[in-house]
Amino acid sequence: MILRKSALLPLLLTVQTTTAYFAQVNNAHVEFVASAVETVDDRASLQHGTASLWTTLEGALAHKSELGFAAPKIMKLFEDWVERFEKEYEGLEEKSQRMLVWLENHVLIETHNAGKSSSFTMGHNEFSDMTHDEFRQRMHLDEPVPNLPRKEFNFLEFNKEQEETDEANTSNSRLRGSTETAMERKLSEEAEAEDWHAMGLMGPIRNQGICGACWAFSAIGSIESAVAIDKYNAMTSLEQSQLIETASNVMGGANDLGLVIGLSEQNLIDCDVLYEKGCQGGLMITAFDEEEAKTGICSEVDYPYIASQGTCARDDCTPVPGSIVKDHVDIIPRKNNALKEALNTKPVTAAMVASDPTFQFYSSGVYSMEGCGKVTKEMGDDDCNVLYEGQDVCIPDINHGVLVVGYGTDETVSSDVKTFFKVKNSWGRGWGEGGYFRIARFEEDPTDPLTNWGECAILTLLSYPVME
Repeated sequence: MILRKSALLPLLLTVQTTTAYFAQVNNAHVEFVASAVETVDDRASLQHGTASLWTTLEGALAHKSELGFAAPKIMKLFEDWVERFEKEYEGLEEKSQRMLVWLENHVLIETHNAGKSSSFTMGHNEFSDMTHDEFRQRMHLDEPVPNLPRKEFNFLEFNKEQEETDEANTSNSRLRGSTETAMERKLSEEAEAEDWHAMGLMGPIRNQGICGACWAFSAIGSIESAVAIDKYNAMTSLEQSQLIETASNVMGGANDLGLVIGLSEQNLIDCDVLYEKGCQGGLMITAFDEEEAKTGICSEVDYPYIASQGTCARDDCTPVPGSIVKDHVDIIPRKNNALKEALNTKPVTAAMVASDPTFQFYSSGVYSMEGCGKVTKEMGDDDCNVLYEGQDVCIPDINHGVLVVGYGTDETVSSDVKTFFKVKNSWGRGWGEGGYFRIARFEEDPTDPLTNWGECAILTLLSYPVME
């Protein structure tokens, strides 16, 4: 039997003791998916099981008395969470176990939020009944970084004087080997923004589920956004203005200009196998390399996501026009303003360290955690990764692919961490700020080579695609 929503919840608000609780719940009905409770034996079994659940909670709270948690309130919060995220358990034993995990995470969340010095808040999400080890396994955060073939990086030139004066004009930035300036590929001046999501040129938030293909979600997010930006840039100023006005009226102010065509992550997972490992991990820059030799990407509708790796079926659908990757541009690592400058052109794929327990429950604000992204390996170690010419230390233990979509400053944050990069994740809309998060951005780069890879190593491996 799969235990779902219980009718005893209203009683939990007023009940103060276990005795009073059971006095009121004797006739409560609990809905089961497989079958209803019909017999006396079933009802007795249910009451015994519910008593066991309640006893388990009270026993756990007895060891956390200093926190002042009341059992009825905690039980209601847990049951509300179960209902919100449509959780189903095989029986009361599993539910009891998951409730205890949820409680431990609840303590972590409440303790963090009670502090006044943090720049971000934590909150419950669909992962609240998972231990951090289980979460890491689900997201494949312990998978080793795929071996990156030594390659010549196509760095976007970055003017140090511009960094020091913090000029926004990028007209001197050129793609190596190209006569095209970065300025010529950005949005028109009147529509330029620091947030591609706010501009309506990002695809929807997706959920990678149990497949560790964050790399594919990051790469696809950047490609489908680049296609939309190219469409926008090809319009006249009048057409752009009309589009914005129409989108505002039709979408009710929603962040969507209607130019993004959803592309297939599954297409990359199944077919980009030269360097990538499907659900076991991959990298965006090598995915771009693979796509440069292909004829475009199928739509998400034609090649839907199944959260596992299958046989390549790219020939069974027609690639979306404009989805051929011609080249990709790499961003100089370890420089906050280099990424900021690149974001004036397009969203940028990034690899980061996402293994801190607090990140599992990030809810809002500017994420910043001491030590997150610090280099842990030593040069010469077997698992030390060296990517760049002249690199003086190993790269950090990056384990998650995301898409950086903007930057800004939040003066409402009570801590000193106010400047941020805005990032699109692939853990569903119920995580973070509607599926996005903001992470600390520094006006001056740290000088310590072990810690100057950006907050949680967000500046380690950066690139964006150039479309044909």
